Amino acid sequence: MSDRLDAFLAHAGVGSRSDVKRLIRGGRVTLDGVECRDAGEAVRGRAVAVDGEPVAEAPRGVVLAMHKPIGVSSSHDPMEAPLVFDLVPEAYRAVPLECVGRLDRETSGLLLLTDDGALNHRLTSPKRHVIKRYRATFVGPLAADAVARFAAGMTLKDDDRPTLPATLTVDAAPAGTAPGRATVLLREGRYHQVRRMFAACGARVIDLHRDRIGGLDLPPDLAPGAMRPLSEDERARLFEG
Repeated sequence: MSDRLDAFLAHAGVGSRSDVKRLIRGGRVTLDGVECRDAGEAVRGRAVAVDGEPVAEAPRGVVLAMHKPIGVSSSHDPMEAPLVFDLVPEAYRAVPLECVGRLDRETSGLLLLTDDGALNHRLTSPKRHVIKRYRATFVGPLAADAVARFAAGMTLKDDDRPTLPATLTVDAAPAGTAPGRATVLLREGRYHQVRRMFAACGARVIDLHRDRIGGLDLPPDLAPGAMRPLSEDERARLFEG
């Protein structure tokens, strides 16, 4: 539990820090049934209520796995709705969740959401080398040296830094009107990176799906749009592979 009253209320989803401070100053908050107007009052082990309604502490250290569907944004910006945050289960709506990396609106698959900033950094920092696996469907004449270019790293348009070495496996080359299929393993996550790497090699991705982070596959019990907490075993698998 947060020690400060204002932090506790904000984390519990009552409102922003400024909102809850106004509630406290207005005498609408009680601790153990006694009015409290001190935003810094310690609340550990005490009953908190606003306007007589008990306030429960929001969960902490949450890691949710989501099967992100196409057409949903990873942003917090309401102008980009529908958002993945609109699909968060009610029990976790008060938790200050952030996406662990993003999947663009037209990419589906495994997406993690957490309030654990250190874990988020460990999973997204290129220095940690956590591998993400993508399944791509593409059209167009993929360059003959695409596998080697992915492996060597390439400089993309409007990006001064070469990409880290990545693994491209062409599972099925385009044939007639049938598109090609490929698997990509990345250790970083730049803006539209997979799509831009294919474009640099002459092809266009028409469908993209992420099905693994580290050693964790997209849980088979997650339908598109669904999310749930990871088990301890599943969390450990994030850093395998």
